[in-house]
Amino acid sequence: MKGFSKFILRRAGWVAFVGTLVSIVAAYYSVQLYKNLRTDISELLPNTARSVLDLDEVSRRLESIDNLAILIFSENADAAKKFQSDLARKLEQVPKNVLASVEYKIDRELKFFEDRKALYIDLPDLIRVRNYIEDRIEYERELYNPLNIFREDEIPEPALDFNALRGKYDARLGAYTRLPGGYYSTAAGTLRVILAYMPGKTSSIKNVHALKDAVLQAVEELNPVSYSEDLRVRYAGGVQDILEEHLSLIADLELSTVIVTAVVTLSLFVFFRSWVATIALTISLIFGTFWTFGFSYFVVGYLNANTAFLGSIVLGNGINFGIMMMARYFEERRAFRSHGRAMQVAMTHTATATGAAALAAGLAYGSLMLTQFRGFNQFGVIGLVGMIFCWISAFTLLPAFLTIWNRFWPIVPRSSQSRVGPERRALLTDGLAKTVEAYPGTITIASLALTLIAATTFIGITPDSILETDMSRLRNKESMTTGSGSMNVHLNAIFNRYLSPLVFLPDKREDAREIAEKLKQKKAEQGADSMIASVQMLDDFVPRDQLRKIEILRDIRRTLPQKIVQRLSEHDQKLVSQFLSPAAMRPIHEKDLPPLVLNKFTEKDKTIGKMVLIEPPLGSSTWKGARLVGFIDDLREVADSVGEGIPLAGTLAITSDMIRAISRDGPRATLFAFLAVVGLIFILFRDLKTVSLVLFALVLGSGWLAGLMLGFELKVNFLNFIALPITFGIGVDYGVNMFQRYKLEGGGSILKVIRNTGGPVGLCSFTTAVGYGSLLLAGNQGFVSFGTLAVAGEVTCVIAAVVSLPAFLYWQYKRGLQK
Repeated sequence: MKGFSKFILRRAGWVAFVGTLVSIVAAYYSVQLYKNLRTDISELLPNTARSVLDLDEVSRRLESIDNLAILIFSENADAAKKFQSDLARKLEQVPKNVLASVEYKIDRELKFFEDRKALYIDLPDLIRVRNYIEDRIEYERELYNPLNIFREDEIPEPALDFNALRGKYDARLGAYTRLPGGYYSTAAGTLRVILAYMPGKTSSIKNVHALKDAVLQAVEELNPVSYSEDLRVRYAGGVQDILEEHLSLIADLELSTVIVTAVVTLSLFVFFRSWVATIALTISLIFGTFWTFGFSYFVVGYLNANTAFLGSIVLGNGINFGIMMMARYFEERRAFRSHGRAMQVAMTHTATATGAAALAAGLAYGSLMLTQFRGFNQFGVIGLVGMIFCWISAFTLLPAFLTIWNRFWPIVPRSSQSRVGPERRALLTDGLAKTVEAYPGTITIASLALTLIAATTFIGITPDSILETDMSRLRNKESMTTGSGSMNVHLNAIFNRYLSPLVFLPDKREDAREIAEKLKQKKAEQGADSMIASVQMLDDFVPRDQLRKIEILRDIRRTLPQKIVQRLSEHDQKLVSQFLSPAAMRPIHEKDLPPLVLNKFTEKDKTIGKMVLIEPPLGSSTWKGARLVGFIDDLREVADSVGEGIPLAGTLAITSDMIRAISRDGPRATLFAFLAVVGLIFILFRDLKTVSLVLFALVLGSGWLAGLMLGFELKVNFLNFIALPITFGIGVDYGVNMFQRYKLEGGGSILKVIRNTGGPVGLCSFTTAVGYGSLLLAGNQGFVSFGTLAVAGEVTCVIAAVVSLPAFLYWQYKRGLQK
């Protein structure tokens, strides 16, 4: 490192020029990388995940798989109805490549089935109705026969529970018959809905924006308040969910970047009391970050929901190496050494510790590369590259910038100017050193006791107790309180069912029939506890045994005397008329079904009938991880028994695969991160005692974090899990820097190390915590949970490294003196 430091000092101008030039190019590609931000959760799973492959296949074959729900609110029901109709007609004129189809009423569909409802009654039930009518007519004849007036036995009256029979079939149509006049509306008509279906996948943010813009333009042209002053339009559905999460993520990114840059820059100035040092360190860090994301543009190509905030994290974590080197440089300058000599000492004496810290943090990030989960894998790639590039920038650009500045305006630390020698210490680190000196044993025992307490929280843990499976808790907070998520209760008030069901799409219609039949059997076997609320395919809309049913209906019409019908109430006469309508006397063929029904089961190539729709029940049953995974496994098992690899698409399938991926990849990445860090420490120090002491801080910090997580029920999700392996890198980072200085200073010097190195380590911790802490301001609750865990890990690790480890070392030192 001495030769390298001399080269940097001699060629500072060229190093700065080349570094700046490379940074300008890297900045351009960093911008291009951030422009390609993909927020769909399917982007987090591996490309080979079954749910991703299935979604791609279903998206390729269907016109649309998701929608934008347009909610219309007004106390003026007539005005709301007119606006709903006008807007729907206007949206139907939008090009099909922007808006695939529009739904807002099913009045014609309801009339079609109402006129033919008798054909949809199960054959045994229809036979019971016919037999009852024949028995009833015979009963009436016997009852009113004058010859039977003296009969001693009572004539048995036939019975049929019409209410139960009606309830059976009303339940099947309940979600549709509740719609007033067939319109998507509440009973009062003050809330109405239009469903605008988007072509393609919602992962295409361009398509999402195109659809929403078309709807906004149509709404604006109609001018809602011209219909009624209180008429309001809101939005929900999968398309709006994606849009809100995307826009929120961008806003959070901008806020996070500004906060991290401002707070870190200010903290550097407060600590070093030098604008020169602050500017040089900040610029070198930003350039290192540009290198990171510029390189990632070619390696990864885009950012997903997990990697979007890596800019703030790389800034907060990557600055640590420059801080440690800069702190040693100023320490040497305060000792009245020249710039060249101070820089050589700083670079030479901090290179090993900071390099080890960079590699440890990089390996912690890099452990995520071993996972198949793209949310982890890409985070690991960018994080590893970021630590390497930030270390390189700290030991190339930073000394080059300082050298160039010093040639024109010599850098003189404040303490040197005021003739205050190197004994001047920061108040906090001096107080900490005195505390460690006074109570080393107490601190050590308390640290070990906290670790034991943390260990007790592991008792009785289960996957469901540590894994977050309710995706609504990871969404944007504003969306759930005032945005799309808050509108779901209104959609449920109208439809009371899932609007985006799970979809099976086999290649053969016979396979679809077999899958549907098996699922219906499973639903019947599971009873009320079934996760299957309904199973639908096109065949369900074409009645079975039609010719036999029509024969029975004609028998009923011939048998039923008109005089009996005339005795019925007006309402019942109408029911009989509908039941025996002319439409019910003709068979229904598939081509006769209403277009809306046919279109639901039609693929892009115009083939129909291969689709099977599965709706889960509304409620919290889908939030339980083990039950959700089991539900999706059951569905796939049924499909695979019919044909291998039949696609099943839907949000729940993706969520299930995410839970499985985290459960599989999470422990693997965590174990590798730990082993990689331990292996690195062994390679660097090659001394069991040194390694043990460095790992002492790591075990304490990580153990306390685990205790906090389990004790306060902070569940792991696909975002915040990353904080766990990263904590290993952090835990070693601070421990290595403290212990490396301790080795250089010699035994018994730990109090001096606290005063000299504790401050820079504390600043490193603060800047890293700022990077993580900026996520606490995010609207996305998943990022908030990540920030919470990461900051907690930062705090536990810095306490372990700056307090517990020095206390243990000083306690051992004192015990050695006493012997």
